[in-house]
Amino acid sequence: MRINTKVIYVTFAIVILLLVFNNTSYYWFTKSLLTQALSERMESTASQIRTSIEQSEEGSFFVEDLIGENLRSVALFAKSQLDPDIEKVSNEQLIELARQAGVDGFSLMKRNGDDIMVGKSSEPKELQITSTKTFGYWFTAFSQLLDNHQVTIAEGQKLPNFWSGIYEVPASGSSNVSKFGYFYDGSTNYLICVFVNADKIQKFKQIVGADTIVKKTLASNPDIMEISGLNGTTFGTKPIEYKDSNGVPFISVYDRPVLFGTYNIMSPKDLDNYKESIQKNKPVSVVERWNGKPILKTFMYVPVKEKLTEVQREVPYVITIVSDYQTIQRTLNKQLVQLTVLIVLFTIFSCVLIYLVFRFITKSRETAVQSTQEMYIQNVDLMFATIRSQRHDFLNHVQTMYALLSKGKKEDQMKYMKELIEEINEVNDIIRIGHPAIAALIQAKIALAMRTKIDFNYHFTGLEGLSLGVKSVDIVKIIGNLIDNAFDEVNKFPPDEREVMVNGWSESNHLTISVTNPVDPEFQLDDYNKMFTIGYSTKGGGEHQGLGLSVVKERIEYYKGTIEVSVADGCICFKISVPMQ
Repeated sequence: MRINTKVIYVTFAIVILLLVFNNTSYYWFTKSLLTQALSERMESTASQIRTSIEQSEEGSFFVEDLIGENLRSVALFAKSQLDPDIEKVSNEQLIELARQAGVDGFSLMKRNGDDIMVGKSSEPKELQITSTKTFGYWFTAFSQLLDNHQVTIAEGQKLPNFWSGIYEVPASGSSNVSKFGYFYDGSTNYLICVFVNADKIQKFKQIVGADTIVKKTLASNPDIMEISGLNGTTFGTKPIEYKDSNGVPFISVYDRPVLFGTYNIMSPKDLDNYKESIQKNKPVSVVERWNGKPILKTFMYVPVKEKLTEVQREVPYVITIVSDYQTIQRTLNKQLVQLTVLIVLFTIFSCVLIYLVFRFITKSRETAVQSTQEMYIQNVDLMFATIRSQRHDFLNHVQTMYALLSKGKKEDQMKYMKELIEEINEVNDIIRIGHPAIAALIQAKIALAMRTKIDFNYHFTGLEGLSLGVKSVDIVKIIGNLIDNAFDEVNKFPPDEREVMVNGWSESNHLTISVTNPVDPEFQLDDYNKMFTIGYSTKGGGEHQGLGLSVVKERIEYYKGTIEVSVADGCICFKISVPMQ
């Protein structure tokens, strides 16, 4: 019996499709997990940068405050050295005073109508500032000092009769950035401005500031390509431009769109993601392509936090981290190779396993088929031997009857002829079954029943010239296994209770066979499906090893027939029906 190659191919195809689907799902699931893990790592990195910058800013604010306090002391010193009337103070005197105090310069500011201007200064460029109305909150601070001797705005450092703004680009253009302090206590007709170059603050920021933190982070994370600090107020808009005394425009240090880091890896969607992170106050991560490479961008909003003490005002910003997404792709490619090897190995293993299972099932069936074929051949040989024996002994029978007739032994002759006719009728009954294979099988079972003292009865009608759609070997296999099963069951009973009945007939274009035999009174038919499984047997030993009924069921289903089992009056009946065509 050959393995059904179509079934094998279909099974292999299903296994391979399941493997491909499973591993494809695993691939995309792994990609999603890796992307999420990278996003979380970038968010964690952004949080670390945020914490480091906050600590750095706290330090720089502290340094600025110290400088501011020093500037106030220098302003008090200047007040003690200068005439309270601005007209009696010269620029040269301020230059000398700056040298003595160790600062970069002094400026004296006075009202000019509703404006405030620089009247005297040690720095010639400062003298060009004739109006400060456009200085925003700086002008407000100047006005409050002159009017109330105290500043109340939220911005800047506030001390008695003193205010200091953030280190800033001078409006005069005299330096890159400077730190300014302003003093006024009402004892003079001018406001004292003292300033120093902010190189100390810048140096501090270079050591522990945001740009240094960014550089260290980039150095320790090779997969991070760029880090930016986008101004939470001015990014995506045109910042306010101020003009120095020469008319050259400049932007305040805290109005710059990019506060720290670099912003070279740009995308049209950056502004939308930037706004989304601010609106949701949650990190936003997106996968994009830049110069043909996949990248992951993470945006984290850092708002201005509330302070317990008055320090320099912070600026809200968005940390943007650009990471190389190809690291994930390389990991996925590596896993894809591993998965491919695993699929191939598992497919080979599955194919071998399926083949072995098919071979085992086929072997079991082949064993049953071989047994049936051998039985079929033996049955046919036995039947032919019986017929040949009758023909061979025919002359002997005639001579014996002639001798008895010649001697006038009529009673002996009648007795002999009766025995001969019974034997001939028995063979003729078998032949009249109408199906050679079934006839041969019944002949063999009669002989077996005689040896085991079983009352074996059979009756077949309507099988003459029957054209079946079932192979003779399979018919013998089905009926033979049912009879063998019945013989095995009745052998448990005493000889006088051993009875097996086989009936066969054709109706509605179907061949129907029933086999009936007594069973143990305790037999239950609750789950007779177990009887048709391979290996099931109620016998402690025997030759059939639980294959008989499973073979019957398999062959009946193969020919799309039916099988019914019923128990009544202490007997079990197996009734099978198979199509004739």
